[in-house]
Amino acid sequence: MLVCLLLCGLILPSFGADSTHAVQVIRNLRYAPQPDSMKTDTSSDRLLDLYLPAVKGKVPVLVFVHGGGFSGGDKQQIRSLCNKIASYGIAVASINYRLYLKHHKIPGASAGANMAAGLPPGRAFNPALQHAMEVASDDAQLVFRWIGEHAKEYNFNTKRIAISGGSAGAMTSLQTAYASGQRVLPIGAVVNFWGGLADMTVIGKGAPPLLTYHGDGDKLISVEYAYALDKQMKAQGNVSVLRIMQGKGHAAYREVEALYVPEVAAFVLKHLKGR
Repeated sequence: MLVCLLLCGLILPSFGADSTHAVQVIRNLRYAPQPDSMKTDTSSDRLLDLYLPAVKGKVPVLVFVHGGGFSGGDKQQIRSLCNKIASYGIAVASINYRLYLKHHKIPGASAGANMAAGLPPGRAFNPALQHAMEVASDDAQLVFRWIGEHAKEYNFNTKRIAISGGSAGAMTSLQTAYASGQRVLPIGAVVNFWGGLADMTVIGKGAPPLLTYHGDGDKLISVEYAYALDKQMKAQGNVSVLRIMQGKGHAAYREVEALYVPEVAAFVLKHLKGR
């Protein structure tokens, strides 16, 4: 009976992380100069909200990138989730970033147009979608630089950095961790909420451990991306944990917040431990 309840998602096992820390929230910290072309759009500005847990010693950091198809969304949408993750002893930097497709209306460039039907032919997205993802990843790397520059002020452990996001934010996180070649700070773990890459072969040996959540009813980004990421990671000998959310569609944040935050926190802390 217990096994059935566990498998059905009615009872979750203990993941070895405790939510015991008070969280200080500091809004709208500037991590890089305001983009000249987007001065009237705060959602495309380079600002972050910092969720800082009250812990002793240096604190690991999770950069969280919101979704919205590179044409919408804002860090305000995920306040509750970020606060809950931070309560497990992880500083969360929730970021806004340049929304390229919000300011460049290009037919066929949406995530749905490229990803709803499954993996793309030729391992390539519409060039505008790929560019939007790279623009967002460039901003995420500026966040890493900001973390390094403010490590003493906020007691960040710059050797214990993870990245996560949902949908377009997950695509940005995957691009940054596996395809960008970034050298700002080492990424020790990735948490992917219903995102994907066009070409999985960019993931090689020694890539950061990956935890993926994806609904099997997702009509915007096919669950095939989750399976392909997991397959490539394991084929390269990397750590990959795949959670298929039965009957769930796109952007199932409520499900994650209600049931899976302990697992997310434990995964991040486990793979950043000792770094």
